[in-house]
Amino acid sequence: MKNRTSGFTLIELLIVVVIIGTLMAYVIPSYQRQVIVTKRTEAKNGILQLASAEEKHNATYNTYTDNIGGTGTDGDSLGLASSPLMNSTDYTYTIVVADDTGYTITATAIGNTQVNDVFRFDCTTLTLNALGQKTILGCWQ
Repeated sequence: MKNRTSGFTLIELLIVVVIIGTLMAYVIPSYQRQVIVTKRTEAKNGILQLASAEEKHNATYNTYTDNIGGTGTDGDSLGLASSPLMNSTDYTYTIVVADDTGYTITATAIGNTQVNDVFRFDCTTLTLNALGQKTILGCWQ
């Protein structure tokens, strides 16, 4: 009569743990970088939406505005306060109008979610002005 037990040896279990640990060492940082890039893309889309609304407002009322909220039909606001991009939990948006000759839109990260990524830039603040100049340029690519 043979006494046979089935199961895994300690060596086999250790090998599986090492393989899983090695995979996680590569997967987790890659996932975190992708989350950062996705949030940054959301901020860029918000800035471009605001720029488009500013240009539409300027074409209609011959002036720029720094009021993101409002109705958008009163000549003093853009009416984007209820837009999903403007209600982001990752970025806040501001507009500065300079003597009705232009504007600068700024998206500022909430917290430090945009600092450590593969691009090695501090992308906590993205800006776009009326001339189309973007800063920090490396964060826009």
